[in-house]
Amino acid sequence: MKVGNRTKLFAIIGMPAHHSLSPAIHNAAFEKEGINAVFLAFDVPKDKLMEAIEGMKAFGISGLTLTSPHKEEAHRYVDNVDKFAEEIEAVNTIVNKNGKLMGYNSDSPGFLKTVRKVNAKTGPYAVVGAGGAARAFVFAILNYNPRARIHIINRTMNNAKKLQNNASRYYPNAVMDSCMLGSREMERSVKESRFVINATNITLENSTRTPIPRSMLNRKMTVFDANYVPFESRLLKEARLAGCDTINGLELLVNQGVVAFKLFTGKSTDYNIMKKAALNELEKIKERR
Repeated sequence: MKVGNRTKLFAIIGMPAHHSLSPAIHNAAFEKEGINAVFLAFDVPKDKLMEAIEGMKAFGISGLTLTSPHKEEAHRYVDNVDKFAEEIEAVNTIVNKNGKLMGYNSDSPGFLKTVRKVNAKTGPYAVVGAGGAARAFVFAILNYNPRARIHIINRTMNNAKKLQNNASRYYPNAVMDSCMLGSREMERSVKESRFVINATNITLENSTRTPIPRSMLNRKMTVFDANYVPFESRLLKEARLAGCDTINGLELLVNQGVVAFKLFTGKSTDYNIMKKAALNELEKIKERR
């Protein structure tokens, strides 16, 4: 696709965003569907989020996806927020509709598509993190199973409790509790869980750190890491050694990408096209290293 004056611009913003495979998967889909558009990645510091979103109107940017640390703040700077994204209090997709910015959350439906491949309805669940991604995952689980038992584990108790209380308002029959990362309560919570989810950036671009020690893992668990760089994190490596089923964040990236693409263009695209593009880009990254 030749870039010209009529080419639409889409982008992912975050800090960092340079690692993202979103440009690869969306550009592959644009080409497949014959859409004159390009998707780029921009590192945007947390204190520049407002300017970046306002720039959508100034530059006529057609759509944005957002990654950490922007998902929880983005709703403040858009004109309208989708009902589900408002409940979650996290926006990761913004569409510019004739100068009006509409906020959505594609992580939650993308997560559901990802975990439906395993028996995710059987909890309890341990969710590590309390940011935008964790919010989307907790609400997705509760939408799937309103009576779910969920342990929310985070570095700060206040944020964990905030997520717990927010989710409880919409799903009063759920059984939830909160604890701090590294605490004795965390060990008990993880060990009794059947689905363990890392929604932090602890493993992002890092193959030596893990939020969950191997001693807490067992073969009855499914372990999901929302990060996909590196492709094999220490968490997933140790989970496999412990006999767990594992899911890499690449599945989430592609599934939420399909959802975002529909929001951006009004058209559906092929999951396999995006998945192939993501895998090809990962191979290029490995070669460069």
